Amino acid sequence: MKLLVTSLLIAACAALTPLAGARAGLSEGRAAYAQGDFTAALAEIMPLAEAGEPNAQRLLGVMYRQGQGVTKDGERALYWTQQAVAQGNVAAQFNLANMYEAGDIVAKNFALAAKYYYAAASAGIPLAQYRLGAFYLEGLGGTTDAVLALVWYSRAAANERSGALAAHAAKARDKIAGKLSDSEKARGATLLNKAAQGSGGKSEAAHQQRKQSTGTGFIVSADGYVLTNNHVVAGCSEVHIKPLVVPVIAQDAGLDLALLEVGAKFKRFATFRDGDIRKGETVVVAGFPLPGVLASDLKITTGTVSGLAGPGNNKTLMQLSAPVQKGNSGGPLLDLSGRVVGVVMGKLDALKLARATGDIPQNVNFAIKGALARDFMAANSVDAVSAPSETDLPAADVAERAQFYTALIECWK
Repeated sequence: MKLLVTSLLIAACAALTPLAGARAGLSEGRAAYAQGDFTAALAEIMPLAEAGEPNAQRLLGVMYRQGQGVTKDGERALYWTQQAVAQGNVAAQFNLANMYEAGDIVAKNFALAAKYYYAAASAGIPLAQYRLGAFYLEGLGGTTDAVLALVWYSRAAANERSGALAAHAAKARDKIAGKLSDSEKARGATLLNKAAQGSGGKSEAAHQQRKQSTGTGFIVSADGYVLTNNHVVAGCSEVHIKPLVVPVIAQDAGLDLALLEVGAKFKRFATFRDGDIRKGETVVVAGFPLPGVLASDLKITTGTVSGLAGPGNNKTLMQLSAPVQKGNSGGPLLDLSGRVVGVVMGKLDALKLARATGDIPQNVNFAIKGALARDFMAANSVDAVSAPSETDLPAADVAERAQFYTALIECWK
C-alpha cells in the first residue's frame, strides 16, 4: 500500500494542474510536457514563469525537481515551487507538502508537510486529502485525531477526481469508522456535512475576526447542549468549540449562565447531584485555565466548599477554596462522586481587595449553585440528568470522567 501511495505521489507532482488562470502558451507548454517533449515545454513555460504565471512556475519547479529538459536542480525546484505557492497555487502547495514529507530537496518536516497538504486538500485535491487522512491517523503532523482522519479519507473517497485512490480511501475510512464511538462518529458527520455545504470557507469579515477570550463549558445532555457562563460568550460574533462554530441558544445575564448547542448526539455527558452540597465537602474544578500559557489539556484542581453564599450574601453562589484561573469560567464543579454541584464563575478580585484591606485573599473563588443551573436549563427546555452521590471516588477518577464532557470555548470578535 505504501509503495502504491508513493508512486501515486510521485506521479501527482507532474500530473496535478490547477483548473484556472492559463495564459497564452501555457496550454502548449502543458501539451508538450504531456508528450515528453521537455525542450518545447521549457521554451513555453520559462518565460511565463519568469513573468509571474503561477501555473507555469509550478510546472517549472516539477521539471527542475525531475531533471526534465533541464539539469536536475533542487534549489531551483524549490524556488519555483515556492513562487507558485506564494500566489496560492494549490497544486504547488501539494508538491511542496510532498517534498517536506519525503525529505526530497528540503529537510524532512512533517509539520510543514501537514500545513501544505491541508491547503491543497481544502481546495479539493484528492491525493492531498488522502495524505492528510494518513497524517491525522498516524500523528505525523503533530496531531493525532482519528475523527479528522476519517473526515479526510471520506472526502478523498467521495472526490470525483480521486479515481482508483477512492477505493483505498474508502477502505481506510471504513476501518477507522469501526473503531470510533458514537459521539466521534457524530462529530465526523458534522464536519463532513459542513464541508459538503461549503461552509468551510469564510468571508473577508470572518478572516478579520480574532479569538478574544476563552472559557470552559460542559455537555449537559445527550442532545449536545453545553452549559457555560454568560460572560464567556456575551458579545462574541462567533463562539467556537473546535472544530465547530456553535450557536448560543439561551442566556441569562443575571445568573451568568448560557446554553450552547453542538448539534450532535453524545453518550457521555454531565450528571447533576441530587440534593444539596454542604460546607466542608471536597469539590473538583475541571476546566481550561490560561490557554496559551499552560498546556492545552483539561486541568483539575481540588478544594472544599468554604461557604454557601457569595459576596453580599448572594445565595445563588457558593464559595470555594479550589484554585480557579482565567479560563476556568463556565466549567463544572464536581463532588467526589463526579456529580455536578455547580458552575464555576470566577475568583475574587484579589488586587482590588488588597488595595481596600491591605491583605491579599487566598483561593476565594465562586460557583453558581447546581440547582439554579438545572432551573435555567429546564426554563430553556433542556432536561438535566441527576443522580444521588453515593460512592466517593479518587479525584483522578473524577477527572478522567470529566474529560469526556468538558470543552474549551473560544469567543471570536
